[in-house]
Amino acid sequence: MTEDESLEAARAACGQHRWAAAREEFRAAGELGTEDLGLLVDTCWWLGEVDEYAAASAELHRRLLAEERPVEAALVAFELGYTEVVRGRAEVGIGWMARARRLFAEVPEAPERGLLLAADAQGALSSGDLRAAGRLAREALALGEEHGLATVVALSRFLCGCVAVHEGRTEQGLRDVDEAMLPVQAGEVAPEWVGLLYCDTMSLCFELRDLPRAQRWTTLTERWCEGHTPAVLFTGICRVHRAQLRMVHGEWDRAEEEARQAATDLEPLDVGVAGEAHYCLGELHRLRGDLAAADAAYRRAHELGRDPLPGLALLCLPRGRRQVAASVLDAALAAQTRPLLRAPLLAARVEVCLAGDDLRGATAHLDELSRTADAHASPGWQAEALRWRGALLLVRDRPAEAVRALRESQVRWRRMDAPYQVCRIGLDLAVAYEALGDRDTARRERDAAAAVLERLGVTDGLDGSAPDRAGLTPRELEVVAAVADGSSNRQVAGALHISERTVARHLANVYVKTGVASRTGAVTWARDHGLL
Repeated sequence: MTEDESLEAARAACGQHRWAAAREEFRAAGELGTEDLGLLVDTCWWLGEVDEYAAASAELHRRLLAEERPVEAALVAFELGYTEVVRGRAEVGIGWMARARRLFAEVPEAPERGLLLAADAQGALSSGDLRAAGRLAREALALGEEHGLATVVALSRFLCGCVAVHEGRTEQGLRDVDEAMLPVQAGEVAPEWVGLLYCDTMSLCFELRDLPRAQRWTTLTERWCEGHTPAVLFTGICRVHRAQLRMVHGEWDRAEEEARQAATDLEPLDVGVAGEAHYCLGELHRLRGDLAAADAAYRRAHELGRDPLPGLALLCLPRGRRQVAASVLDAALAAQTRPLLRAPLLAARVEVCLAGDDLRGATAHLDELSRTADAHASPGWQAEALRWRGALLLVRDRPAEAVRALRESQVRWRRMDAPYQVCRIGLDLAVAYEALGDRDTARRERDAAAAVLERLGVTDGLDGSAPDRAGLTPRELEVVAAVADGSSNRQVAGALHISERTVARHLANVYVKTGVASRTGAVTWARDHGLL
């Protein structure tokens, strides 16, 4: 095949999204002209060959400047800078972005400048400056609408929606997001930005804990990725969100596979999302009781720039370091002002408070969580707030009210197909029903929870260095030891100077960590593991 024939074949392969074939034909074609070099840049990007993409982009930028095409050169510099920042080469990326700014400043009438405004809006949103993010997004939107740039319009309208959601104007924000996706679904937006919008929409749904909406957008994104194979970056991002959904739905083995693959694929391409994949692995290991693996995954997530909280803090509880968990979460809450990003920290803080019988602290944090859940109409956070409300009522010796809150939470989580959350609530319900004298229902709740825990592979919390408490806190071990001596919950409460409901709750936590469903089972388990 001649060089001209290779070029024609390469161009045809690009048009058909056969990126690997296009790359080989371009390599066989010899020296490329400017337009074909641009196609090679696109080809390498879709294949996830970021080093080759960066080298080809730098050469394309040089040629465009030499040909006095400053707007196109600015766009190449912008896209290269954005890619370098995302893959963890911030110094290089910021340099290319600075060059894009300088070139756009020399051609201020260029409507493509809207992409730079949208990127600045995204940066302001990430840093928590909602006012600046909203102003920049609206400016970009006006520019895009004036010049009919569908990509700029979609990106900026989406960002307007994100700002509205984080400001608590959730209904308006989701309307903006849905409208932003219309030109995306109509095929009017540049493909490389389509993937970004799909992935950012999924991320917003997870921040909002709107799991039904997250499921819908994940499915749509998967369909889009199938038509743009290999789309390495977007396929990897989609895999992370799919892993998160599988974790919610109790498909933990498959979730772990997805998260591991995503972490491997994305570390060279997008360190932030790779960090999210490692955090997902940390959550799976923590919930299963593999503390050492959880710790390693959280720390890798942190190295890649993903805040390891609240998971890393909650890992302190089974290690008997409740005060450390409390201090870490308090520091994080002091630094975080955005309500939706405070929500997971608040939920964890309530759990830590209840583990330490700090009812006043639990009430304060839970009240804020409830306000955030309601203000943002968040299905997941509303269900979680109800769950902890029921747990708090249980400790306050108000089992009838606890049952109502826990039942409502359980119904909501069941609608979202979240078996682990349902079974955890079921263990609290068992304690409440015991208090109300309904031992048959309590036993059914415990049996159902035990079956789920066994299926999910929840273990005893061994981290490879047992027998040091095997994942149980010192207080939980005290309760199990007292039960082993034949003491009733009332007698244990008197001896440990805590309420009878707190004793029952500690036992419920023991059941979760050990995978048993009764007092006798907990004592047997503790003896088998050399803890009694």
